[in-house]
Amino acid sequence: MALSESSETPSFGFVGLGNMGTMMSLNLAAYSQKQGLPKVKIWNRTRSKVEQLAEQGSFEIADTLEDLAERCSIIHACLANDEVALSVYRQILRAAKPGLILVDHSTLYPTTSSTLHAEAEAQGSSFLSCPVFGPPAVAKVGGLLVVVSGNEKSRAVLKEYIVPTIGRAIIDCGDDTSKGALLKILGNSCILGTIELMSESFTLAEKTGFDAEVFYEFIQQWFPAPAWVNYGRKIRDGAFSGKTGFTLPGGMKDASYIRRLGAETSTPTPIIDQAWNHLTTAKSLGGEGLDWSACAAGMRVTAGLPPFKGEDFSSVQQLPSQNHIAR
Repeated sequence: MALSESSETPSFGFVGLGNMGTMMSLNLAAYSQKQGLPKVKIWNRTRSKVEQLAEQGSFEIADTLEDLAERCSIIHACLANDEVALSVYRQILRAAKPGLILVDHSTLYPTTSSTLHAEAEAQGSSFLSCPVFGPPAVAKVGGLLVVVSGNEKSRAVLKEYIVPTIGRAIIDCGDDTSKGALLKILGNSCILGTIELMSESFTLAEKTGFDAEVFYEFIQQWFPAPAWVNYGRKIRDGAFSGKTGFTLPGGMKDASYIRRLGAETSTPTPIIDQAWNHLTTAKSLGGEGLDWSACAAGMRVTAGLPPFKGEDFSSVQQLPSQNHIAR
């Protein structure tokens, strides 16, 4: 859908070009080009990523966040954590003109989203909590489930183009930005809980001699939801590379948010507590570059099985002395 003719011609920016941000920014650039809008301005802490992406779509490189803030009316961002988000958005807001809309696709703690909303409003700008559900492959085809919360007028502007540009559907959580952030954490609790449950079930199947292919066929037939089918395949095959997925540090950050919410509300989170232990084991065995489905490696070790089947990801871990020699 195109932005209404009565709207001011938007100029988009995008910050944070990881696995997810890259795909979303490419779709936003394609939309801008199709609508005859200015090129999407992009910024990333790692300059090489910006330069590589600029060769693939209708982009213009912003040298600084201040440059981005001055030249954009809507800035999307997908950032690693709350600390980075606070730093980046505060830098943007200091240089922004009134009326700027910040669209945050990161997974932030609810109080962080509320803080950024208040700071943006104080500067005459808007901050929307707009987390998404779906892996990079889904982001590539604009199939994400998009959550949105924040200023009503800014939400209306976002809804004019976000589907099908970035997502396939929207869940509107209203004016309170903390609610969008909270839904993302609750949703990720369901996804991580699913990974933990399948880790246990596939391990039990192997220990009892049941065919993993047949068990996966059951999952496809009885639980035909993306998290079950996609992560079930990774666990079945031991395909834990995080090059195109969601890596362990992000998964552990989300698990820590879930556990923190549980502690603050006196709500037990036993499934996520167990997943945290298995994620920690997987990280110690294969490093931070693994997909969070490597939770299954932690479960396998607990059951007395080798952590990895298929590719041996333990090979990416070198002893400190080897690292020193390599330098």
